[in-house]
Amino acid sequence: MSSDSLLTIIALLLSVGSVVVTGLFSVRTQRLSHELEAERDARQEEQSAIKAAERVYEPLAQAAAELQSRIFNIVESGWVGIQDRYKSHGDYAKASTAFLFAHYFGWIEARRQAVLSSSGEGGRDLSVQRLIDNVLKTLRRSEGSEGFLFFTTEQRAIGELMLTWETLPESSVRIPHVAGYAAFVAKYRREEEFRDWFTSIDTGMALVSKGDFGRLVDIQRALVALIDELDPKRKYTAGYALEAIDLTDGHPSAK
Repeated sequence: MSSDSLLTIIALLLSVGSVVVTGLFSVRTQRLSHELEAERDARQEEQSAIKAAERVYEPLAQAAAELQSRIFNIVESGWVGIQDRYKSHGDYAKASTAFLFAHYFGWIEARRQAVLSSSGEGGRDLSVQRLIDNVLKTLRRSEGSEGFLFFTTEQRAIGELMLTWETLPESSVRIPHVAGYAAFVAKYRREEEFRDWFTSIDTGMALVSKGDFGRLVDIQRALVALIDELDPKRKYTAGYALEAIDLTDGHPSAK
């Protein structure tokens, strides 16, 4: 074999090798690019979920504050006292108490659906989720009392009944809307099937009238802890007395 032929073969082999190496690097680069893009999308999705959750922090904090305020008043005044306070307004005491529970469940469901497409995990939001779970567990705990008892699926069902989504004109942005008192009370008074979701409030009020406040106190304390995390600077809940109830001396007071 002549030297020219040998050089030609070597050049050809080097050329083929260069193509192979270039191809391997190209494949590796593409794979790394896809991995980085997927990682970036995952981070954006997670951050988007957190942002979506944070958009309902304000109304959720307010709903929790209103509910814990009513609970505090019930414990402080007793159910008879609450009924006497509103006796000129028909069933307002019972209907409005049911609404405050339903309104809270509605905003909890709005937050859940807002982060449904991703984990939504992140430092602050994970803390919020743990405290939401604590309220949920307190409300569903059946030992010792059937009053103010809402099982997990009942809490979600009521939230679903209270929640609708509105899409902004010329935009894909969806805004959660939880029914207000007027819409709620019309349905509560008109539909027995809807009213049945709140029978545990009647049971709870009967216990309260006998001086059994324990369950309400646990619920109120769990709500206050959640509010402390949602709104530590009281931007959304200014004006509410947000102190955990203390029953150590047998009488309700701020802790």
